[in-house]
Amino acid sequence: MAENLMTALMEKIRQEHKSIAEEVSQLFRETHEFLSATTANREELAKKQAQYLHQFHENLEQTTHEFLTETTKERFAQAQAQARFLQEFYQELEQTTHEFLAETAKNRTEQAKAQRQYLHQFRQDLFASIFGTHI
Repeated sequence: MAENLMTALMEKIRQEHKSIAEEVSQLFRETHEFLSATTANREELAKKQAQYLHQFHENLEQTTHEFLTETTKERFAQAQAQARFLQEFYQELEQTTHEFLAETAKNRTEQAKAQRQYLHQFRQDLFASIFGTHI
């Protein structure tokens, strides 16, 4: 009877061991499937993120290129407009300076003539007052 009991106990231990081994094996398979699925999901997500970042980078480069091209055009147009303005300003300044100098020269010539006339008259008056005669 003790032998039957031992045999039954050994059989029960074998059954439990087999059951535990099957559960461990099942748990290992499920863990492996979970990790495989998680890895695949993460790889897919990483691939999508890489595609998104690549597209974002291309869009950013295109936008930057368009912005810089437009900015260059605007600055060139501003520079041309400023150059025209400065050219016109220079021409007006040159004309105004020429007119000012011409007017100044004319005024000085008139002042010199008037002063010469005044000095000539003063000299005549001086001679007349000293010598009693006009030159």
